[in-house]
Amino acid sequence: MKRSFISLHSGTESTAWLLIILLASMVRFHNINLPYFWTDEAFSALVSVLSPQAIWFHMGHEVHPPLYFLLLHLWISVFGDSVLAIRSLSAVAGVATVALGMWLMRMISTPKTALLAGLLIALLPISVRYSQEARMYTLEAVWLLGATIALVYWLKTPRNRYLVVYGLLMTAALYTHYLAILCALSHFLYLVMLRFERDETLHYLSRPMLWVTYTGISLLYIPWLISLVDEVFVHTEQLKIGGDIFWIPALAPYTLPSSIWKFLTLRSNEELPATFYLLLPILVALAAVWVAIKENGRWKFGFLLLIYTLFPVLAVALISFKFPMFVEPYMVFAAMGIPMILALAIARVARRHLVLAIVFACALVSIQCAGLATLYQQRDELDDPRNEASHPLEDVVARINESAIAGDSIVVDGGYWWLTVAYYSRAGISPLLYDPPMGDTTDNRPNGYGASTLIYQDRNKVFLEDLGQLPTSVNRVWWITGTALVDDKTRFPANWKCLIVEDAGDMELRLYAVGPFSTDAGHECLTH
Repeated sequence: MKRSFISLHSGTESTAWLLIILLASMVRFHNINLPYFWTDEAFSALVSVLSPQAIWFHMGHEVHPPLYFLLLHLWISVFGDSVLAIRSLSAVAGVATVALGMWLMRMISTPKTALLAGLLIALLPISVRYSQEARMYTLEAVWLLGATIALVYWLKTPRNRYLVVYGLLMTAALYTHYLAILCALSHFLYLVMLRFERDETLHYLSRPMLWVTYTGISLLYIPWLISLVDEVFVHTEQLKIGGDIFWIPALAPYTLPSSIWKFLTLRSNEELPATFYLLLPILVALAAVWVAIKENGRWKFGFLLLIYTLFPVLAVALISFKFPMFVEPYMVFAAMGIPMILALAIARVARRHLVLAIVFACALVSIQCAGLATLYQQRDELDDPRNEASHPLEDVVARINESAIAGDSIVVDGGYWWLTVAYYSRAGISPLLYDPPMGDTTDNRPNGYGASTLIYQDRNKVFLEDLGQLPTSVNRVWWITGTALVDDKTRFPANWKCLIVEDAGDMELRLYAVGPFSTDAGHECLTH
């Protein structure tokens, strides 16, 4: 009878795991192809279709490590380069983080707590948001959660194979995003804490194989460090001019509490009354500390979760006083710890006050569901909100794809939308980038660093400072601009005649005929 009960219980747990994984998949793939590809995603798509050698070269001139783009290159070769196909790599990675989160919690707590943590990670808005974006943040979380699991295995059963896995996963994370180093440091700080325990079997820092692993990670990272130092650190000024670094706003008093709100609701909610605005961040912080100090297990895994979650956030916040770098996407891997900490806290409350624990769990799920509604309504406050109504770029370029004829050209007014238009363009027309100089500076020109690395080689064909530089073979120009940009800074040639003006949310699509016209066609277009 006992064996059948265990079997039934195991079967029930497996079913619950599958249901949570199914839920995680549903919320991540729901409407995943609807928001348009904003500029960073378009860069991911355009660079990832190149050869691995070209990807390594271009990422050496950009600001991110190459692994995500190399894996996306393989993914595209199998599934194609549609929005759904490209974003699905992040979605699959996001689902994997849910399974890994439950796996980790199953190792350090009870099966029920692991399931609750899985449910909360499955619905975590910050995770779902970046599971629907063609960027590297959820993939980084996969490597780091996997590395944390490998570390826990090694702590419980110190076998070298677990450290080998740990080293490979941590190296993969560092090749995916630089701030993965903060997770490695959080693991190290946790081991430092264990070093002060009386039980000498917990003094893992004294074990030579651990330092061999750290050395191995460093050696494996040397190839990218060489490229990074040669291309990025030597050419910091070029990256700064292009806006690819130093664009992040300085730390403000509301940055940290707003980030907690954004992790759970995708909105800063700064408009709320101060007491209510601070309540959620304070409760999360108190839950984290409570989980840690009440940990009475041998390995004190509550402290591992506390350090894994809070150390990267606080470290980046401190660094940001000197060098601003705090943005929520960079903290996705750390945010994964919040549901796990809250699950542990709720499980502890349930031991004495089951009804209260249920109320807390339901309130948290409700907050997260509100965050998911914000995501699906394209009203989040993270990076570009990718609002289709405001910037229907896919529809704008589709209109050109359907109507373009021989002799047409596409000109994008300003660099922000150029990558997106280049991705969506399917009419055999390479869009041109129009960006006139401001005063005597030439900072507007592509310098081969940052996003401009993709057009630098063909800059003379792609980049325009003067609309009169168009090839003589061009008969019509599709002009894509933001309606907020007034035309007094744009000098249209006299031989351009406006044929079509179409409002597209906060943008505008125009079609000009190029010919021997005597009127000032640019001004005609304003009154069309």
